[in-house]
Amino acid sequence: MAKKDTYLALLRRGIDDTTANQLADAGLKIGDLKKIDKDMLVENYGLKEEIAQGVIEIITAGPQSHGKERFLSKVLAPEKKQESRIEEIKFQRKQKDVLTELAEQKERLKIAKVEAFRAQKLIMNRLGKTVELIVKLENNLHDEGKDDQKVKIRDQLETRGLEAARDHEMLELEGTPQDIVDFRRQHVPGLIFHACPECGDELDPRQSRDPDQPDAWAFICWECETSFTPALATQVETILDEERIVIDPDKPPRNPVPPKPASMDFSSVSDLIRKDLEQTGATADEMTRVVEESVVAGGLMDINDWIDQTLAAKDYIQAQEDREDFILRTGAGATKFNKWMKKAGLFFNKQTGRWTREKAR
Repeated sequence: MAKKDTYLALLRRGIDDTTANQLADAGLKIGDLKKIDKDMLVENYGLKEEIAQGVIEIITAGPQSHGKERFLSKVLAPEKKQESRIEEIKFQRKQKDVLTELAEQKERLKIAKVEAFRAQKLIMNRLGKTVELIVKLENNLHDEGKDDQKVKIRDQLETRGLEAARDHEMLELEGTPQDIVDFRRQHVPGLIFHACPECGDELDPRQSRDPDQPDAWAFICWECETSFTPALATQVETILDEERIVIDPDKPPRNPVPPKPASMDFSSVSDLIRKDLEQTGATADEMTRVVEESVVAGGLMDINDWIDQTLAAKDYIQAQEDREDFILRTGAGATKFNKWMKKAGLFFNKQTGRWTREKAR
């Protein structure tokens, strides 16, 4: 126990570990060191002259205020091992590989997001065209007087409705496809066309401007020659007159402006890329997998595969039974059903209304 106490006491006074261990193993104590001189330490205990002189000076000076801090820094905290040049080069190469991988992952994530947006845009355009056709068919249905024509229009409305429902489900929109159709058919014309307050005749704004009031949004009915200002124009003028937007040049930015990084080393660049990837909520692999598995970018079956699968299941294809499944699985339009059956080399039986591989005898 005395050796350990002497060893720790010498360390607290600032003597190095090797010398303190050597003096403690020799059985010396702090009191003994105060009584001996430099020559005795050199001759009897094998210390060098410089080390022996330092030991005598430290022991003579006594405990100092910074002895405890020096003891904690040198004894309790292990010294950092100096890495070799080879290890440093390996670490730098590893840093470079990680940065390259993060850059590739960020680029793949960007491409996956662009492909998902492009697929949604294509489906949105297709849904808009389908809705326009449904609106046109519904208007023709109300104006049609023949029953046979109404039956044909209803069949077309049914197929177009299936197409709209499929695209509507792919885009995960709120409401129903009929809500979009009602808006296009009922509300939009009400916002564009104007009715005369006297006779009720509908006016086209492109042909009903009042020539006597060129500076105002005034219309004239050419049937009863009544000049009036539509309610829509009054509401627009009221909104434009109100100062809803106020720009304050001294107002700070809404979002906090991040400070520029002090250094663009490996850690700072890695943190920036990781934070950018964390904001998306998923990695590039997950984003690519979601896009590939989604019903927007993928999931539609090839038309020839659908034909082969259906024929293998029941040896025939019939429009009344398989048209809806054909639209939902392949993404093709309902009006091209017969065209694809002919293109696949199938034969149509007029008596049964079925498409088969072999021609009926």
